[in-house]
Amino acid sequence: MNKENWFQVLELKVSESSQAQIARELGVSPTMLNQVLLNKYKGNIDTIKNRVEGRYLRHHVQCPVAGQISVDTCKDNQERPFSSTNPQRVRLYRACRGGCPHSQLKQSAVTQRIDVQSATDSRYNVEEQLAFCRRLAQGDQLQHIELLERELQKVANRLNSALWDNKWKGK
Repeated sequence: MNKENWFQVLELKVSESSQAQIARELGVSPTMLNQVLLNKYKGNIDTIKNRVEGRYLRHHVQCPVAGQISVDTCKDNQERPFSSTNPQRVRLYRACRGGCPHSQLKQSAVTQRIDVQSATDSRYNVEEQLAFCRRLAQGDQLQHIELLERELQKVANRLNSALWDNKWKGK
């Protein structure tokens, strides 16, 4: 029998440690982990599969709200109930139910993306964006680095989109 990669990694981690320790790390019960290892678990093993892939195999997805996150964090965000106490959670809740390509939930929120373009083609103003990131960071260097990383990701996405258009659409 050819075992899947995530299952082999799970067995290896358990052999290096203990079932109880690995269950704690993955946030599942030791009983569930034991049944999965013995191929006797009757439930959906996607939960444990996602957690193993995210924690040990470093599988990531590009979240439209949070940027690059592990697949287990993505799944956890999908399962969280709505809470209006945190704007980030509100955005995650809406994105997970509004057509995110990584979501395994049915789309329940109807969202429409509207492309807004200026009347004139404007160039990317580096100085303006850097000043904006500095203002938002309010002197916090870690926050500033995070904002710069997000901005770099946006620029890379725009560049890749332009390169794609140029190569495949002939623009």
